[in-house]
Amino acid sequence: MSDTNIPADPRFSNGLIVFEGVKAGDFHVDRVTLGCRQAAINFHECIVAGLENAANKRAYKSGSRRPQPLPMGSPARPLETEISDYLRDMERRNLNPKTVEVTARTLKLLVLTCGNISAARIDYKDIHKMWELLRWAPKNVTTDPLLSKLTFDEVIEAGRKMGTEPLAPATLERHRRFLVSFFRHLEDSLAIPSSPMRAFKKPAEDGMMRPSNPARYFEDQNLQAIFNWATFIPWATKPQLWWAPMIGLFTGARVNEVCQLKIIDIVDLAGQWCFSLQKTEDEDLAKNPRLKRTSRQSMKGKGCTRIIPIAQPLLDAGILDYVDDVRATGHHRLFPHLSAGTNRKTGETNAHYSQTLVAEFGRYMKTLGFGRGIGFHAFRHTLVTNLSASGASHSDIALLTGHAPRQIDVVPVLDKFYQHREAIAHLRGKASTLARYQPPVQLPLYQRGQFGDLLADPSKFHP
Repeated sequence: MSDTNIPADPRFSNGLIVFEGVKAGDFHVDRVTLGCRQAAINFHECIVAGLENAANKRAYKSGSRRPQPLPMGSPARPLETEISDYLRDMERRNLNPKTVEVTARTLKLLVLTCGNISAARIDYKDIHKMWELLRWAPKNVTTDPLLSKLTFDEVIEAGRKMGTEPLAPATLERHRRFLVSFFRHLEDSLAIPSSPMRAFKKPAEDGMMRPSNPARYFEDQNLQAIFNWATFIPWATKPQLWWAPMIGLFTGARVNEVCQLKIIDIVDLAGQWCFSLQKTEDEDLAKNPRLKRTSRQSMKGKGCTRIIPIAQPLLDAGILDYVDDVRATGHHRLFPHLSAGTNRKTGETNAHYSQTLVAEFGRYMKTLGFGRGIGFHAFRHTLVTNLSASGASHSDIALLTGHAPRQIDVVPVLDKFYQHREAIAHLRGKASTLARYQPPVQLPLYQRGQFGDLLADPSKFHP
C-alpha cells in the first residue's frame, strides 16, 4: 500500500496519527496518516479483515471444522453506500415517500451507532448499542445541525441531560421492522452472510387492559350523541363533515379511505349501489413524467381494495343526491374541499386527504365531552364489534373491512380479468352481513343543493 494521507478533521482532537510498517495477514501498510475518526474506523476495518482472513486460512489448512466463508455475490460495501442504494430501491418500488423518509431516519441512527463501516461487520452487539441510542437520543438528533455533529456517546449524554422520554413501544417496534427489512435486503443480495436482526424478535404483547386506555368503539349512547341533530347539523357545515362520519359509521372504512373517494368509486353493481375502495390514476399526475406517483389515493395494502355495499340508511339519507350535486360541478372527487397535501422536499403528493377532517372531527368530539384517543377510527371498531356480536363470521367481516387478503385470492375466479363478476356474485352476501348492523341512530336527510354555495366555487376545490 502506498503512502496515504487523509485530510485532518477538527473534531479529531488527537490531531494526526501516523502508522508505519503495519502488517496484518495479507494486509501491508508502509505508511498511513489518519486525520479523522472515520479514517481510523476504516483503517481498523482493513486490519481486522486482514487478520481474520489469515486466521481462516490457517484454520482451514489445519483441518479445522470451520470452513472458509462462502463467496458472496456482492460483498457488502460501506454502510452509507448500502443505505443510499436501499433507499433508492424503495423509491423504485413506488413505496410511500413517507415510508422512505422514516426509514432513512432509522438508518441514519444506525450509522451514528456503528460509523460508516462495512455493512457485513455489523453484529448483534451493534444493535444492542442502537437500542441504547434510541432510548436517549433527542427526537431531532438527525435534523438539528448541532446534534447531528455529536458522536454516539455525546448524543446519549445530551439525551440524559435533556431527560429524553423513552420511545413508545410502537415507535421502537417500527425502528426494529425497518432494520429487519434493511438487513434482509442485504442478506437476499448476498452482501452479508446473515442478518444481525435475526436475534431480535417482535416484543410479546402483554394483553393487559389498562383503565387509562379509552375504549376504541362507540356505545349506542355515544353514537346517538354524535349524530344528535341538535349538535351534528350545526357542526356539519361542509360536505365532508356531513357525509364522512355517516359513511364511516356504515362501512367501517378507514378515514383516509373515506376522504379520498372519487365519483367513479360510487358504482351500481347489478342494482346494488356500492363504494368501490380502490386506487385509481389521476390524469394530471400521470402526465408529469417527473413524478413517481400517479395517484393521490393510497391503500394500506392489497387486501384493502374492496367493494362495500352502501347501507340502506345512507341511501335513505340522500347520499346519491349529493353524488349528483358533485358530479354536476365536473369535479372527480366526492369531497373536493379536502387536500391530499404535497411533500415539501420531493414535490410528490402526500396522498393523505384525511388530515383536515380528523382535526375537525376531533374538535367536534371534544365539544361532546369525549376524551382523548376517541376518534373517527372508532367507527371501524364499532362496526366490527357489533357484527361479531350479531353472529357474522370473521371472514365475512374481514371482506368488508379489508383485513382479509384480496378477494380475488379468497374467492377463486376463472380469470383475473373477470374480477367484477366475483364482486357481483358475492355482493349479496356482503349486503346481508352489513344489514346485521343496525346502529340506533337516525341520520339527518340531505337536501338537493344543500351545499350549493360551497360547490359553486371551484377556486376552493383541490385536485
